Amino acid sequence: MGSFLPACNPTDPPGASDRLEEAFLDPPTESRPMALWTWMNGYVDTVKLVHELTEMKEKGMRGAIVWDIGALINPDGMIPDGPAFLGPESLRYLALALATSDSLGLDLGMSAASSWNSGGEWVETADGSKELLSSSHAVEGPAAVEIELTNPESPRGKAENCELLTVIAIPRHPNQSFSTEEVILFSEQEWSGGNLRWQAPEGKWEILSFFSCNTMQPLVVPSPNSSGLIIDHLSGPATARHLEELLSRLDRISTTERKMKFIFLDSYEVWQMKDWTSGFLEQFQQRYGYDPTPFLPLLQGFHHTDSLIQARFEGDYRRLVSDLLIENHYAQAVTIGDEHGIQMITEAGHGGHPRVEPLKALGHSHIPMGEFWNRQRHWVTKEAASAAHIYGHKVVASESLTGWNHWQHGPTDFKQLVDVAFCEGLNQVVFHTFSHNPAIAGKPGFVYHAGEHVNVNATWWPLSRPFMDYIARASYLLRQGNFVADVLLYYGDDAPNLVPPKRMDPNYTPDMPGLFPTYFYDKTKCPHCGMSRPIITGDLPGYAYDYVNADVITTRLEAKEGKLQLPHGASYRLLVLPDRADMSLDVLKSLEKLIREGAVVLGPKPKRASSLKGYPAVDQEVKELADKVWGNTDGTTVFSHTYGAGTVYWGKSIQEVLEELQVGADVEVKGVDNADRHIDFVHRQTDTEEIYFISNSSERQEHLSLVFRVDTDLHPEIWDAASGLVQREVVYTRLSDGIQMDFVLEPIGSRFVVFRKNKAGENSEGLHRDLQGGFPDKGLADRAVLSLDLSNDWLLRFDPLVGDSLTLKLDSLVSWSDLTESEARYHSGMATYSREFFLEESQLKAGVEAFARFEDIQEMARVYVNGKDCGIVWLPPYAARITPHLREGTNTLTVEVINTWNNRIVGDQRNPELTVTRTNARRKFTAESPLLPSGLLGKAHIQFLNPN
Repeated sequence: MGSFLPACNPTDPPGASDRLEEAFLDPPTESRPMALWTWMNGYVDTVKLVHELTEMKEKGMRGAIVWDIGALINPDGMIPDGPAFLGPESLRYLALALATSDSLGLDLGMSAASSWNSGGEWVETADGSKELLSSSHAVEGPAAVEIELTNPESPRGKAENCELLTVIAIPRHPNQSFSTEEVILFSEQEWSGGNLRWQAPEGKWEILSFFSCNTMQPLVVPSPNSSGLIIDHLSGPATARHLEELLSRLDRISTTERKMKFIFLDSYEVWQMKDWTSGFLEQFQQRYGYDPTPFLPLLQGFHHTDSLIQARFEGDYRRLVSDLLIENHYAQAVTIGDEHGIQMITEAGHGGHPRVEPLKALGHSHIPMGEFWNRQRHWVTKEAASAAHIYGHKVVASESLTGWNHWQHGPTDFKQLVDVAFCEGLNQVVFHTFSHNPAIAGKPGFVYHAGEHVNVNATWWPLSRPFMDYIARASYLLRQGNFVADVLLYYGDDAPNLVPPKRMDPNYTPDMPGLFPTYFYDKTKCPHCGMSRPIITGDLPGYAYDYVNADVITTRLEAKEGKLQLPHGASYRLLVLPDRADMSLDVLKSLEKLIREGAVVLGPKPKRASSLKGYPAVDQEVKELADKVWGNTDGTTVFSHTYGAGTVYWGKSIQEVLEELQVGADVEVKGVDNADRHIDFVHRQTDTEEIYFISNSSERQEHLSLVFRVDTDLHPEIWDAASGLVQREVVYTRLSDGIQMDFVLEPIGSRFVVFRKNKAGENSEGLHRDLQGGFPDKGLADRAVLSLDLSNDWLLRFDPLVGDSLTLKLDSLVSWSDLTESEARYHSGMATYSREFFLEESQLKAGVEAFARFEDIQEMARVYVNGKDCGIVWLPPYAARITPHLREGTNTLTVEVINTWNNRIVGDQRNPELTVTRTNARRKFTAESPLLPSGLLGKAHIQFLNPN
């Protein structure tokens, strides 16, 4: 591919081509991965605390979020009890963590409670979470009735701290059905003092008393000496008092220059109930313009005789719960954070027990956060990404790699999942979890019950820097400019609501019993939670999209030059509506204006409003405005209507409309069967670059062609986030509608393709292989000069955790788990391979590059030639460049390989009298648990390549 010397182009603005590349090569701290740093039971070893932070810095992390939490798995009490969260001793530990992080240049954050959901021992009962409950008395008239209005029962027993809100009477009908016209409302004078006196008319009546009661829900899994109530998240004063108490305690250990960077608001997991808060009835009346009192039985199991009336009221109730939670908790937390110079990271989406409209909730944060799991269906990163994109946030975080696969996987497996999440919009990895391990913990040590363990006790931790650097480089580029998408999907005004994953974990298999409900395979359902998808999009190959909500449509979205524009510069060609008959009048009014000014909208004509606000007159207003905008479009015979400068479609697919608008795919994938979307992409656009991330999440090498929808005057470059190398001299074809490039992508491989106006120069210094064409396979050696087989005659030395070292002579490269010696079969950690090979002078040709290549490595390796470090190998094609260190005659190849903890833990279960590991999670393993392949596997050879 030509010269490898760096160069610059004098036509570039001074420094313009360098700044992006310099930061890509050495990413800023804020692009690096973070972790939830679990302090199990609040127990801390100060020496290890400093050590762990130092290791985070050395291995290339951004920092950590302290998560004080109770140990859900604690056999024989092996994890001691630590101090109360934010008490004097806890603050001393936090002060040490803060000082150490500051000295290392790391960012430190903290969860807003011990365990999750805001709360603590400082929360007064009045600020605790509340629910709507009712008590019922059956009476028959005509009769004089006197009833003592006693506290109701809750699902958890006798309700506590109840306040009587109102009392009504409804006729007793079969199936607990009623009409609001039949409801009798009692005045406060009639029931004040807790007794109702009433002259009941003829008939059978149900007297319903409604109460606001404290749930008395405690913190979910606090450390043993921490306790307290979960706050009423719908209450502004409760949120303010909680956060101010938390921050005032942190102020004791903080300075203006040295303080927490983040407060973390974890997923909402408050008990499922009919949420309530002080002043709810008044807020409802003020916002929706009608008295909710006659409708309250609908929240307690009764049914309205008109199911649409019931659905509208229940929708209004849920929307108010969502709005109060967002305004009084998430948005207020951001305001308080701004006042204290602290950023709020909020996991406010549809994980846990959601109540909110998630895009609005996530949008009201400093950093919206989703989650994605390892070999589980819980993927909600696209939701956080959509919220960031429509509200103008640059950073999209995700609780990353949660799961229950303790020590079975490492960075190679993790990269595959992280890449899928990158294509969902992720650009801030937050590992779940990095467990703090005191010296008493042993190895692999103390862990939270869920999470793939990224911490200093991981066997592969010493080799983890390339993994961290890969994440950092990719995250940096994926924060540049704006996300590029053609389609906005409006998911309606329901609360709660959801954004389904764009694509799920590629490692799902249907033979995992119990993990994959039938809805996972139903394309009409969200595979994460099973709720119906708001919009059935179809496949949309090569197109990107965001979801959008009523808030953004009515307050931020504009139509300009035939596109839907947001204030921060993002734009879309098409807005798609959900397939439903109702719509908010406010949204419809905004759509009318957008279409009139040039927007293109696809969806059915609304027939009625979604709320009871203004009912019944509002339905006529919706119908008249919809008739005006949709015209004679009916979705069956007439499919479009021009309105003002815009167009509304109904009855066509998203792809059909895009084709009619002549909007081609952003990335067209040719040459492979991509029905499962294992070739995926994400596109960012700056003022000067088009940046594409291309991922192959399959475990096979792919030869493919990609057509990028970019200006044909641009010049492509290939940037490799794994190595940090940039290849500027690439082969491409200019087409009439874009640029086509052929690629060879390794298994779980990825590349950035960066398009610039001006060619930045030549290939990076140190680029010694073709990032576009990949390594030649054996037998496809148009660039191969020689291949020297090294698959046999290795010495392998094990240094076990206890006992003497063991050295074996291997005739072939087989898994350690297949060896007969127990020290090898159950080994976890590092083992060292070595062998010699001979090179003649003729084999060391000038300009020929040499690589040590291995068919498979489980899990990671560091390669040495003649004692010289040739780097860490952790990704296919498992190759290390060894050219500079070769010599004529005898050479020595040494490979240090590290596997995971699995085999040693299983070995301890099979031979408990020889146990060498220590962990609270051992019960996840049995003597029947399988051993995992480990070491160098299959073929090994030295491959000599001509780089030209």
